[in-house]
Amino acid sequence: MAENAVIFKGTKDGLYIILKEEMDLDTIKYNLDKKIKPSKRFFEGAKVMNFKGKELTQEEFNELKEVMEQEYSMTVVGNYSDKTHFVQEERSAVKKPEILEQIPFENVHKGEALIVRTTLRSGQLIQYKGDVVVIGDVNPGAHIKAVGSVIVMGTVRGIIQAGANGDYGAYIVAYKMQPSQLRIGDIITRSPDGMGSKSDNPEIALVEKGMIVVEPYLKNK
Repeated sequence: MAENAVIFKGTKDGLYIILKEEMDLDTIKYNLDKKIKPSKRFFEGAKVMNFKGKELTQEEFNELKEVMEQEYSMTVVGNYSDKTHFVQEERSAVKKPEILEQIPFENVHKGEALIVRTTLRSGQLIQYKGDVVVIGDVNPGAHIKAVGSVIVMGTVRGIIQAGANGDYGAYIVAYKMQPSQLRIGDIITRSPDGMGSKSDNPEIALVEKGMIVVEPYLKNK
């Protein structure tokens, strides 16, 4: 079965599911199951705005809607007539890295971490098969891609990707969130133009109901 037949895109309104054009319906359903089932609790109750990319027939749309609602407890709010196209960038597939060992303890992670004591500047890229900790800022144009989680002891203004192997349980933490893009697994979110974090406390980005949400790391502060 083809990988990346489906890609998730989170927005402030809900989740869009991008379907690769050349994939048939059985391949799409297989990939949906492969992506959602292992992390089902992260998607339960999620609002699916619509399917995009591949042209679906009315019957195919209805079948996918039934699968999302009956099998994964998600809600499809869009209609068949609402379907539009995504740009090529959003349709492009990303090669799936290797799957790491999962540790069977809630809220505990054991693995390798890369610690970088510097500010990342435009054009700099860090890729690591584990967690990444940056003691410094991540400036616009800088990019971090980690198989694990990402912790920035500074301000995030660049691109951060956690859970690059499809782990929706990964998270991103920073003293201040002003990113150009955040990505967990293949769920993407961007900061609205001209808007950044107004919080004076550290924040965490994580997946809830199929979307990336940013909230205070210490909720009692």
